[in-house]
Amino acid sequence: MPVRVAIVEDEAQAIQTLEQYLARFSKENGTQFAVRAYQNPVLLLENYSADYDLIYMDIQMPAMNGMEAARRLRALDEKVLLVFVTSLTQYAIAGYGVSALDYIVKPVNYYDFALKLTRALKRVDSVKTNVVNISTQMGITRVDLDDITFVEVRNHQLTYHTVEGEYSQYGSMAALAKELSGKGFAQCNSCYLVNLQHVKDVSGYTATLSDGSELKISQPRKKGFMEVFQAYLAGREKEY
Repeated sequence: MPVRVAIVEDEAQAIQTLEQYLARFSKENGTQFAVRAYQNPVLLLENYSADYDLIYMDIQMPAMNGMEAARRLRALDEKVLLVFVTSLTQYAIAGYGVSALDYIVKPVNYYDFALKLTRALKRVDSVKTNVVNISTQMGITRVDLDDITFVEVRNHQLTYHTVEGEYSQYGSMAALAKELSGKGFAQCNSCYLVNLQHVKDVSGYTATLSDGSELKISQPRKKGFMEVFQAYLAGREKEY
């Protein structure tokens, strides 16, 4: 799957330079990119869907400056990696207040660009490993795996119960269980996929979670669930 990149820049020449650098990096390193450019940050923010991995944001733009755009972006998406592109380093440094990963000074030098892109891609891989993208009526929502308490399925609809609320999308429990295999999740019955770090107690055929939910453990899955849960606890103990 390609790395999804947005370029937010009001100057056409600057957009072209970044696109050429991404193409050159792709050719040299084999990384695939899906790139979309916005000459107005409002166009990015309108109907924003959290499906970008990396955003290059100019700071000086006439319609809305990049710092304000970044603040609005963070209200919509806390996970996307943000790199400022600017000729004024004092503004770029202020970008850390909106959790910017880095900044690049204009005129952009390819080797500086490539070095910082390599660093960003390592973070992209880390973020992708620890989040799940949920398609809702409002668009794509990016949720931390740690924040999911459990997922249930009803009539082919998956409901993600999280510390922030519930999100639903159509999908297969079997496919989701496979996607999250090895990431601390286990099925206690055919309807529930549980985040083991949120399991506070198992008594008989009931698992009690950190949010107070009590989930039934089916008899056919009891042995397998307990084996996975005990292995998870043993692994946690080794960390301390």
